[in-house]
Amino acid sequence: MADARHTITAADGRAALRETGGPLLGWWDSDKVNVRSAGEVVDPAAFGTCSTRRESFAQHALHRAIAALGHPWMGYVGDWHSHPAPCEASAQDLKSIRSASRTYPQPLLPIVHRCDSVLDIQAARRGRSHRVLEVTA
Repeated sequence: MADARHTITAADGRAALRETGGPLLGWWDSDKVNVRSAGEVVDPAAFGTCSTRRESFAQHALHRAIAALGHPWMGYVGDWHSHPAPCEASAQDLKSIRSASRTYPQPLLPIVHRCDSVLDIQAARRGRSHRVLEVTA
């Protein structure tokens, strides 16, 4: 998770008072998720309380990152985004990840990087909230 945290923190710093975010890459091993990398997909129209996930750009960034990392287990494990305020995942954040989780066999992580450097880590599986048992580097 260290590389992903570094990428997330740096991207949040560049975004200043705007939200930013991107895909999380890694793999699941039983109830343990190995988050190895994070990408950034900039939304030029983002502001302090909202950004829009640009799906085609997110998919392109995801495929490019998976190819560059070259690990046979590497895949999409969720999304991250920043909150310029010290607040956790919003109801809309959780609704979005629960909806996306319906199409994946493993849980998806929505990670929110708050302005106080706290990572709010949740999970969703098959449309429902799911407890993350362990996230590793």
